Amino acid sequence: MSLKWIQGSAPGRKAGMSRPASRSITSILLCVSAILTAGCSSPVSKSVRGEIDPGVSFEQLRARPESYEGKTLLLGGEILRTINRQEGTTIEVLQKRLDRWGRPRDEDDTKGRFLVFTERFLDPAVYSHGRRITVAGKVTGSQVEKIGEVDYVYPLLHEREIRLWQDRPSSVPYYPYPVWYYWGPSSLVPVYFPVFIPV
Repeated sequence: MSLKWIQGSAPGRKAGMSRPASRSITSILLCVSAILTAGCSSPVSKSVRGEIDPGVSFEQLRARPESYEGKTLLLGGEILRTINRQEGTTIEVLQKRLDRWGRPRDEDDTKGRFLVFTERFLDPAVYSHGRRITVAGKVTGSQVEKIGEVDYVYPLLHEREIRLWQDRPSSVPYYPYPVWYYWGPSSLVPVYFPVFIPV
């Protein structure tokens, strides 16, 4: 998701526009901004959100995957590889912390790797190395795979929902929009409002 700012300027108070009226305009715009923010605040559907257990950290899952079998967790990270088999698709993910919108953070810090299985065919050309992904999945145990010559125990999740994120633009465009406020008899006051727009 990207963050854009709506900019406006306020001329002096005009006839017919009272301070309570201007406050009403402020309240309406802030409500609209809150609604837009709420609509963009989760990468999964409302029904699946209700299944997620927020009390289990990835470190806990990594240490004892079998202890959390049956629990639905929200995890994310960077795709390392996508493997297609007759029974479905397995995605290997390098775990990353999620930001407030459920998107994996752009950072090197990670607590390990995990696997996500789905019966669907997911094209490796789309679910490709380096893409960022957020997964709501039910823990089904663990799976041992080789990393080089090392046996690595992966927590294994069965997909409930997957969100594949678009790459962020190198710069966020800025669009000025007029938002008129009537606060003083002669002053101009710049006004900024955050609007969150999914990309």
